[in-house]
Amino acid sequence: MTESVLNDLLRRVTESGLLDEPTIDEDTVVGLAHLDAAGVEVEVDLDPEIDDVDDPDVDAILTSLSDILSVSEDRWRAIVDEIVTEIEDALEDDEVDSEIDLRTDLEAVGVGVFADAIIVVFAGATSFPDALVHVQLTPELEVEDIEIVSDDDEDDEDDDED
Repeated sequence: MTESVLNDLLRRVTESGLLDEPTIDEDTVVGLAHLDAAGVEVEVDLDPEIDDVDDPDVDAILTSLSDILSVSEDRWRAIVDEIVTEIEDALEDDEVDSEIDLRTDLEAVGVGVFADAIIVVFAGATSFPDALVHVQLTPELEVEDIEIVSDDDEDDEDDDED
């Protein structure tokens, strides 16, 4: 079943044209896409969670992918504003340089799409040079959770997988 779900997801995303050069990578379908509202190309990882879900909802994954890639510029700005406000409220004044505008420093670099959530990964070259900001959105594109993940944390996760 795993292979058929991934093949179906790959076929459907290829037909949709939403991803450039989509391929199967282990238990996910990956590719590149243009996030129009942010004006950037992002790595995309479509995860049907085949190890955790008996009947993966490929339709929901494709709908969420389409929704995040076609989000309006106004909605994207509102999402980024909410992220920045929550980060600034959570961090101490000395943890973020007040000279840096997080709204312009944060750049989307990746998108993970699940049936029930979307994760947008941001890099902040100046504000978070050794970390990435992972933002979980609901399928309705509402901010649900924000996590700043240091490069050390990501290295530890990679080591755990070996």
